[in-house]
Amino acid sequence: MFPTTGIAPGRAHRTSVVSGLLLALLVAAGLAGPQRAAAEEATTITIGQPGHITLTASRTVAPGAEALLDLVYTNTSDRRIETAPLTITFAPEADGSLDAGDLSWWSSDVEGHTRAVTGDTASRTVTVDWGDFDPGDTNRTLIYLPFKTTASGQVPLHATLTENFGDGPVTTDLGDLTINETPPAADLAVSLAASPKGLGVVYATFTATVTNRGPATATAARLRFTYPAGFARPAAPGCAADTGARTVTCDLGSLPAGGSVTRSLGLHTQLLTISNRLTVTAGRLDSAPADTQPANDTASATCSAITGLLVIC
Repeated sequence: MFPTTGIAPGRAHRTSVVSGLLLALLVAAGLAGPQRAAAEEATTITIGQPGHITLTASRTVAPGAEALLDLVYTNTSDRRIETAPLTITFAPEADGSLDAGDLSWWSSDVEGHTRAVTGDTASRTVTVDWGDFDPGDTNRTLIYLPFKTTASGQVPLHATLTENFGDGPVTTDLGDLTINETPPAADLAVSLAASPKGLGVVYATFTATVTNRGPATATAARLRFTYPAGFARPAAPGCAADTGARTVTCDLGSLPAGGSVTRSLGLHTQLLTISNRLTVTAGRLDSAPADTQPANDTASATCSAITGLLVIC
């Protein structure tokens, strides 16, 4: 059982730092350790050769939860590294979620590579003080951060690593990540119109309009028509029909926010069809990025038929 109060093997560590954010800094190198918080989704930055340092930040945070920072650093050079402090700096937008709090940490090494973990609310920084790495040495440090129950909004961060070799320091910019980043979304709304509106026709046309209500561009999307057994001989330019399943699938391509696209399906009535409920449905089959409003993804239109001689929509 790993300690959960900041006690490393043979050493005790505890300090005050940030609460109100969720971070997971995770390196997949076969290393195992305590896991008290897990990210459902994450973004990753990898710096240097495999095993050097990988930074993974969770995209979503639950207020009041405990965050885990999982840090692994490996000296992949052929020289001794005296110090290798990792500094994480949070942007002013994070102030509503950050506070001097109850940080605790644990280190996997017994060589003393992790000297200290400190936080400064005023400067919005968390620093891991690593040092005394011979070539090939690896160290893992876990940091546990409690969330403020009132935490909300985005928490942007910037990370840097400074390695001090015998001939001087080398600073590496690890780049930017955002905690609680809102994933891009494109709300595709579907409407469906049917014609003819009058008498004496045996052919019906169903026109679906797909509108991207944003906020992001839909980089890919597909629409599917479904029609009942009373209709036959589907005609839909640019779309693929499956007469056995009575479906027609249309590729919509890319659709910018605010843009619309239409696809039409023509259908004949069967010779012996008599029905007052011939319902055709058009619906979003799939799209990217995520659709945030599935309730407006489908629309239907109903027609009536008296044999194959008369269709009213």
